[in-house]
Amino acid sequence: MPTVEILKSHNLKELRAEVSKTNIKRYSKLKKAELISLMMKKEHMDLFHHMGMKTHKMKGGKVMTGSKHTEESVVVPAKETKSKSKKKIKMIKKEEEEKPKPKKRIKLMKPKRTPIKVTTFKYE
Repeated sequence: MPTVEILKSHNLKELRAEVSKTNIKRYSKLKKAELISLMMKKEHMDLFHHMGMKTHKMKGGKVMTGSKHTEESVVVPAKETKSKSKKKIKMIKKEEEEKPKPKKRIKLMKPKRTPIKVTTFKYE
């Protein structure tokens, strides 16, 4: 079940997109707080059970809660983060192996044109 903290970690556009997937009506003009309270109602709560905490990565490698860094952001413990980097590295290596290396193009030099010397003869 989603909590208020989980829903607050998403921005308004994402929340509206999630609500639009359901049959809930009259949500388009609601503010973020009103939309969260609508999503937290008992009759709608089980529609959003798949939503999790949104995270972002800092320059130092820390994973924080929320889509952007704010005062409310907290460091996420390592167990909660989902690492797909190893899978991505393996996929990239496979793609590199499968792709044929491009052939080097040899640039052909055009012969330089030399002017034709015309000699004229005078007959006497």
